[in-house]
Amino acid sequence: MESRNLIALLPLPPLVRDSMEDQVYRHLRHGLMAGRFAPGQRLTVRGLADALGSSPTPVREALRRLQAEGAFEFSGPARLSVGRLSEAQLRDVRDARVALEGLLAERAASRMTRADDAEVTQLYGRLRSAADAVDGRTYLWTNFAFHRRIYQIAQASAILGAVEHFWLLVGPCFVLVAPDAAHLQRSMDAHRQILDALLNRDAPAARAAVTDDIMQAANCLSRILDNAGNERDAAVPRRGRPA
Repeated sequence: MESRNLIALLPLPPLVRDSMEDQVYRHLRHGLMAGRFAPGQRLTVRGLADALGSSPTPVREALRRLQAEGAFEFSGPARLSVGRLSEAQLRDVRDARVALEGLLAERAASRMTRADDAEVTQLYGRLRSAADAVDGRTYLWTNFAFHRRIYQIAQASAILGAVEHFWLLVGPCFVLVAPDAAHLQRSMDAHRQILDALLNRDAPAARAAVTDDIMQAANCLSRILDNAGNERDAAVPRRGRPA
């Protein structure tokens, strides 16, 4: 009786582990989260395929997945641009990150091992070197690796998945703050506090330091966007009678 209610499924094709599409998807996704693309940056399927050493088909399929996640916007059959966030959306992402990443940092502080101490300390050292050299590209990639490793230690994959979705949306904005040497140094102060809290197994301090890091980046980005908006307004000629 029960078998009559079962839906007859079509045979599924054999699973292909780690397909080219999956590799392209992960590469682009991590690149977005780590600030390798800029907001509004225009791209083509062919250009990305050439850069990745792939044929257009897996790139196109990977981009469709990322478009569904809000990372890209198609402007034609093979042309697209990196998504932009409004100031209201940026505030929403900031608030969500503070809540979720603070929680992950707290949990990580209670789960750190000596091996984790060494790995996170090494990543911090790479961040320090990139910040001192004002190497924005290396800094952004290492910053992504630093935070992601800490949050993996928290062993909360569902929460980390939500955090990565927000990184996917806001990651391109990090390109705007990376060239600011003063911001990099302020950010490193927060990273030092994060590291110290983790090494001391101080969960509240870890949450506070992560919150400070996120808020500093958000404030810096807000100032940059405000200045850009003022410059655009100033460039628009005013209508009216000449004086």
